[in-house]
Amino acid sequence: MCASRAGLLAWARSAVAAAVITGVYFAAPLPTGRSQGASPELRALACVAGVMILAWLLVRQVERALRPGRFLAEQLAMLLTVVVVVVVFFAALYYLMADQFHGLRTRVDALYFSVITLGTVGYGDVVPLGQGAKAVVIVQVIFDLVVVTSALAVIVGVWRSRPWS
Repeated sequence: MCASRAGLLAWARSAVAAAVITGVYFAAPLPTGRSQGASPELRALACVAGVMILAWLLVRQVERALRPGRFLAEQLAMLLTVVVVVVVFFAALYYLMADQFHGLRTRVDALYFSVITLGTVGYGDVVPLGQGAKAVVIVQVIFDLVVVTSALAVIVGVWRSRPWS
């Protein structure tokens, strides 16, 4: 398969995956604020388990992306799919903790805040107030900066080291 066709198919799969993942996020029955009834310890444990699953998923995608014969477009599309999962995962956490944020009332607000946090922009219109919310934001920032950027660096580094003969 030629590089342009493989890349186009990879981007199409990534777009479909992003649409499905985002659709599930908006359709899933997520309770907001204190209504979920779970203890803070249980929520913290679920957050840690979720981050570990995200890290595992990212490692698996990088391994798949680095298989021989993959084109850079395929590799980046695969990584983008994982980034969408990361953003939606943290958006769901933020929505569940909406009572610990100022300016976060809807799922779109939570998704927006997750993307803004990924980009380390921080406009200040949505602000974590509770200690749990601040802890989750810290986890997302560290995860995004360390894990996601490391995965991207590995893929681009391998791509650059390929012989071009």
